[in-house]
Amino acid sequence: MQLAQRGLTTALRHHWLKAADVRRYRTTLNRAAWDARRLPKLRAQVVAAQIAQLAPLHDSYVRPRALALFEQLHENLEYLETHRLPTTRLDVKGDDGVVYRWFPGQGLEFHPLASFAELNATRDPDLAAALVARGIPRGGALYWEYAFRYGSGRPPWTSGMAQAVAAQALARAGDADAAVRAYRAVPHLLMILSSGPWIRLYSFTSEIVLNAQLQTIVSLLEYGKATGDARAAGLADRLAQTAQTLFPRFDTGEWSRYELRGAYASRSYQTFVTTLLGRLGSQTQAPFWLSAAQRFRAYLFSPVQVTQTSPPPAIWPQPLDGYLDTAPISITLSQRASVTLAVGGSISTYQLGPGLHVLTWKPPPGLGRGTYPAQLSTLTYAGNRGTVTLAPVVVQWDTQPPPVTATVADGLLSWQSTDAGTPWLALAIDLVDPSGVAPPQTVDLGQHSVSGTAVVTIPPGTWQATLRATNSAGLTTTVDLGQLTD
Repeated sequence: MQLAQRGLTTALRHHWLKAADVRRYRTTLNRAAWDARRLPKLRAQVVAAQIAQLAPLHDSYVRPRALALFEQLHENLEYLETHRLPTTRLDVKGDDGVVYRWFPGQGLEFHPLASFAELNATRDPDLAAALVARGIPRGGALYWEYAFRYGSGRPPWTSGMAQAVAAQALARAGDADAAVRAYRAVPHLLMILSSGPWIRLYSFTSEIVLNAQLQTIVSLLEYGKATGDARAAGLADRLAQTAQTLFPRFDTGEWSRYELRGAYASRSYQTFVTTLLGRLGSQTQAPFWLSAAQRFRAYLFSPVQVTQTSPPPAIWPQPLDGYLDTAPISITLSQRASVTLAVGGSISTYQLGPGLHVLTWKPPPGLGRGTYPAQLSTLTYAGNRGTVTLAPVVVQWDTQPPPVTATVADGLLSWQSTDAGTPWLALAIDLVDPSGVAPPQTVDLGQHSVSGTAVVTIPPGTWQATLRATNSAGLTTTVDLGQLTD
């Protein structure tokens, strides 16, 4: 508080502010000090935070900066004296139409981007004048400052995107001189990447943010056309070329990334980017932007595209023998989605990305034989729902011994079977001496495929031979092999 009061004295001494302005601002400060003591605790803390924002800039209360800071404090007092703290995002307009946005713990903050977006929509000359009055002149340009901490940014900081929107909005409102001065700040808020220029969303970071670049291109194209500024039009073209070069790294094929190498954008930013792509397509009629806009609209509004790569094989879950007890359901998704599979009264939900997936359906206990319809319900990241009918699942029970034919010739056993419910047969040859002299014997051949050959070695003598073939369900078939002699 003392620093702010001292700053006003300094500003008056240097003729940055008029005496009437200083008196008005001191009245606002005294009112804030009173509110910080008498308002409920949480609201009082916000007032204190607003007072604290004045301190770092106390030695530079030039007229536009002081206007922005102290009018912001005034708007906070007006709001906090009559309202509880907001619990959701909130924008409040001052009497002059300037937009203040709520930030938890900090209060209502003068928001240049939101304010110029409002001017873009209304073209209100009074709002334009109020915003120009808050612009900081520097090197022939006008900069609009954010006076609060945000991320790693220490105030005052600026935004390249906000400057571009300011140039566009002021040109729309008919203030060409202010629009030109707003644009002059834009080249100073660029990053030069290997692929070309990119706008700084925040002056204090090097984040490569998609929506900032697209909005800047849209704004500069309109500003350049409205004012005849060829330099702005040329910069817009270079920004567009860079955006096209890097665009595939933002487009995941189902959604967009907020920033390069970053996470998926929120739905609100995806919607914003989709709108910007549509505007770019309309402004330029360039096939690249028209195609991108169409693709991004599909991401937002179309259900996920589901392809079943092949129908599942019939399964044989009775008895459970480890073979075809569950049904593999292969699908391909066009984008990430929540997927719910419903078959035979069983429902399973999965969170899946784009591409090929194999869902494993396990029949519920006691499910009988039959053909069961399969349905897949999808919910995309954007909230779009879809339903796809899949190939039905056929459930069989393995209750019959395997049909087997077999012969032995020259010590080689050959057999064939068509048992769809088993992957193998356990084979054994039972030997009985027809004369009854030698005791019965068994030649165990182990597990083999359902059809094949195997070498058989029998004890010396003549034997009556029987093949036992047991499938994985434990069901056995016997085949008379006749007499075998070693």
